[in-house]
Amino acid sequence: MKVKVGEELEIEAANRLVVKGRPPVGKTRVMGMLRITIAETLTEQRWTLEGRLVQPWISELKSNWARTETTRRERKCVVDLTAVTFIDKSGEKALAELSKGGAELIATGCYTGHVVQNIERKKSNRHL
Repeated sequence: MKVKVGEELEIEAANRLVVKGRPPVGKTRVMGMLRITIAETLTEQRWTLEGRLVQPWISELKSNWARTETTRRERKCVVDLTAVTFIDKSGEKALAELSKGGAELIATGCYTGHVVQNIERKKSNRHL
């Protein structure tokens, strides 16, 4: 089942959100696309992010995070960033908030690994 909301947001199935955007004409900032897939089991909620973690998609990520808070309470939450290609400053802030909220951030590439390492380092420095 697909529900189309405007030209930029498409929701597929009950637990998959696909956010698509077009780059603005004549501007250097390219928005790209962010796909958010949420898979749930009895013990875990796994978020798979694919694409560019930038505005305006950060708002969608935060909105879905807030919407799924009650279903996540007793389960481990994993945010898989292996298919993320770019993270801007607002994306880094959003990931830090998710991490602070209990999410385990998974990254395999040099770029995303570096971002996650910085988030974890800042998080551990706050606890000192």
